[in-house]
Amino acid sequence: MQRLPISYIKPGMRTYEEVVDSQGRVLCGKGVELTEEMLKRFQELGVSYITVEGTPVKLPWEKTLEEELELLEERFRDTKNDFALQVKEVIKELLMEKFSKK
Repeated sequence: MQRLPISYIKPGMRTYEEVVDSQGRVLCGKGVELTEEMLKRFQELGVSYITVEGTPVKLPWEKTLEEELELLEERFRDTKNDFALQVKEVIKELLMEKFSKK
């Protein structure tokens, strides 16, 4: 499942959960294949996000574990301070835990 901004939604994707408007009205059930017409109507009704089945889109701000660890190493590359290095290890453990849950 992936919650996406409506601008990332493409026809053919399937809803993972109901699509609701800002007043909580159900506009579409779960498991429904989305069409271009539906997406246009959702935009008109102010829907900002839709949760779809699977993970069809790699969002620009999402990184793999390897990318995150590489960035972490880069940030602390010139660090010699023991406390800062301990912080780096804690961050590394948190990243490993986060990605193991996916």
